[in-house]
Amino acid sequence: MPHPAPYVIFTILCIPVVAVADPPAAPVALEVTAADSPGRVRFALRNVTGAPVEVVADRRLLSFTATPPPVEPGARRRRMGRLPRCAHDQRPVRNEFSPRVTLEPGQRYSEEADVDDLCGLQAPAFGPQPVEFRYGFAPPRRGSASHARSIVTDERVETYAGVVALAPPALVTPDAAVVAATDRPAMLALSARGSSASSAGGLRATVTLQNPSVHAVWTLLRPTQFSFVVTTPAGIEVDCTALTRQPAPLRDLFARLPARGRRVVTLLPAMHCPSATFQGAGVYRARARFESRADGEPHGWQRVFTGVVESASIALRVSRGQIVPLRPRFE
Repeated sequence: MPHPAPYVIFTILCIPVVAVADPPAAPVALEVTAADSPGRVRFALRNVTGAPVEVVADRRLLSFTATPPPVEPGARRRRMGRLPRCAHDQRPVRNEFSPRVTLEPGQRYSEEADVDDLCGLQAPAFGPQPVEFRYGFAPPRRGSASHARSIVTDERVETYAGVVALAPPALVTPDAAVVAATDRPAMLALSARGSSASSAGGLRATVTLQNPSVHAVWTLLRPTQFSFVVTTPAGIEVDCTALTRQPAPLRDLFARLPARGRRVVTLLPAMHCPSATFQGAGVYRARARFESRADGEPHGWQRVFTGVVESASIALRVSRGQIVPLRPRFE
């Protein structure tokens, strides 16, 4: 009796192979370019079909990742670590509460996104390779995305977790700070460092008053002598001087900064600014100011600072709050 194994093998080999269809192309395309505002990119969603499309319009869904360098032919492929990546820490997991827009055939919707906001004020260093931008939700491990995690929100059956686009790394590389030269530098210099918080009350600004000279300097020094000039994500400039007061020039209120010395003060910007300044989520640019009018003449000191010094712009980030589109456009 012949062995049945050859017949079994023949039967298996004759089973027809069914080709797996590629997933349908998304009805919108992602485009990323430089924005008019420093430190921002402009992303656009373009309808590439012949019918209207309803899509999610939420800048928190934008993320970007460095691409690996190309491998030369014949070179041994090396194991790479995790590539630098930025994604908003409050990125929604579902589209139920995100704003939506309807795009007509060929129409584009775009708005700006702050790189510091996407990276949580900790933007990593990117190399010369292109950066991959992704707009959308996390892709499913298997199958297609659910309707609650699709960037397309109309009544079509198909779902789309996200779309991608490549852009040059210069879009997410911060420009070098430009320091204006002065013929007569001030006796004191002011620098500051911002922070990120979920609400306005958690924001902290660390300001450093420094004596760059080789000689000691005296100055009247109280927290009420500091103020801020804040630019909101919408571009509105706000003078934050709610707590600014010039104290009485008592001898005990003066501080001596030795040669190359410094004093560090931690301030709460929300206490200095009007109540609605940090209402919306996003990155606020702020400049710290220090002012002293007391010359210390009654005390006989020779080098006493009077005047105003201002820091370079710093970032103050509010991660939660009202999401207002940044310079939206329909084209």
